[in-house]
Amino acid sequence: DLLWWAAPVVHVGKFHGVGPVTADKMKALDIHTGADLRAQSLAFLQEQFGKSGAWYYAIARGEDDRPVRPDRQRKSSGSETTFSEDLTSPAEIEAGVRAMADDVWAWCEKHEVFGQTVTVKIKYADFRHVTRSRPLQAPIVTRDQLHEVSVALVQSVYPATMGIRLIGVSISKLCLTSAAVTGSP
Repeated sequence: DLLWWAAPVVHVGKFHGVGPVTADKMKALDIHTGADLRAQSLAFLQEQFGKSGAWYYAIARGEDDRPVRPDRQRKSSGSETTFSEDLTSPAEIEAGVRAMADDVWAWCEKHEVFGQTVTVKIKYADFRHVTRSRPLQAPIVTRDQLHEVSVALVQSVYPATMGIRLIGVSISKLCLTSAAVTGSP
């Protein structure tokens, strides 16, 4: 089975750890896709990229030996969904945003954590995507406030020139309830 990160259509610039300069160097070596990278030997990649060669060899094969850290502090929470039919009307789009915001709000309430930055992600029918973010002075402490900010962000892309396939809402710059209520960091 060919894994997504080694699929022929995935450009090497999308791989973790491959920045623009490295992507350009790979392009000069005729390495354009995950499949091209996977076809290279470890020795060749180490010769061309030094210590990083082993990393590129491993990621092209879906190998990552870094330890999983499940207890690390969360920096954001979000929810997104792909719709079975593209959304075209403002009412449909805003209902989708509210639904994703409800999922985020449920997480915030459950964990008693609130955030100060709201981000809305939109993917169009042609797979182009845009994001809109709004940092706030204080954490959002009500569902209605999260709805208001999320809807305002999606309205900033109106009129929608084509159907919307995916909507996501996330919240970041998190703080605990006591900090949210008192306004302290």
